[in-house]
Amino acid sequence: MSPDKTMPAAQAEAAVAEFNIEDGLDVSQVPPLVRYLACLVMTAMATAIAAGFDRYEAIPNLSLIYVLPVVAGSVLFGLGPALFSAVLGALAYNFFFTEPRLSLAVADTANIWAIVLLFVVACIISAITAWGRRKGIDLERSRRMQAALKTYAGRMAASRSSEDATKLTLAAVTGFFQSPAVVVFAAEADGEPRVQGAERLSAIEIEAARSAWDLRLAVAGGIYPYDQSRFDFWPVSTFGTRSAVIGVAFDPDRRPANPDAMMDIVALVFGAAIDRCRA
Repeated sequence: MSPDKTMPAAQAEAAVAEFNIEDGLDVSQVPPLVRYLACLVMTAMATAIAAGFDRYEAIPNLSLIYVLPVVAGSVLFGLGPALFSAVLGALAYNFFFTEPRLSLAVADTANIWAIVLLFVVACIISAITAWGRRKGIDLERSRRMQAALKTYAGRMAASRSSEDATKLTLAAVTGFFQSPAVVVFAAEADGEPRVQGAERLSAIEIEAARSAWDLRLAVAGGIYPYDQSRFDFWPVSTFGTRSAVIGVAFDPDRRPANPDAMMDIVALVFGAAIDRCRA
């Protein structure tokens, strides 16, 4: 069954961008290699700064310079890169600034405790900073989500046909989750469900969509009996006979923790728009 492509590519991309709630929100989406390389560079810079101070004057607690890359890594990239900075900082301090220098061996017991304390303090700071960063991102995402839903509801209220409402819903859901979306209308006279969206559905995905509108419950993909389905489906409640479901193919590595709350609102607004247009 081929999908129904009802919107030009440029227009569709513009509509999706309008509802994107992720742009610029989380820089940890950059490739992991880049994140860890950035932490390596920051630790190298901290080492150069510490060496500059150590060359001209003995400074107590020189190891605290290595806390800075840990804080920067946790704010920018999350807990994993921050802990990587903590390990690098402890090793660099041991190698360059404890006797014997340019060796990982430690001659003075006091230096062992200093290295351990540096690592423990860096780990605690990275965990706390990463937690605060995650909470800030979640709050900002919630704010953007509310604004995007408000925009979506306003645009849907002005839609003039079921086709317009369907196109807008596809663009909104794709923008919300940055994932492919489809709308599947239940079979009518020809006995075949009608799929709108840029994705082609497999037989098991069509069956999952049927299950969602028959049971009036959300059906998750990747879980038995629909473990071969890429899509999660949510039923759309209408007063008429034109049943529909909305499907989203989440990236397994970036699946949101609780998409149901947002999708339930989208399904309600979409269903109300369909009923209004039919009336």
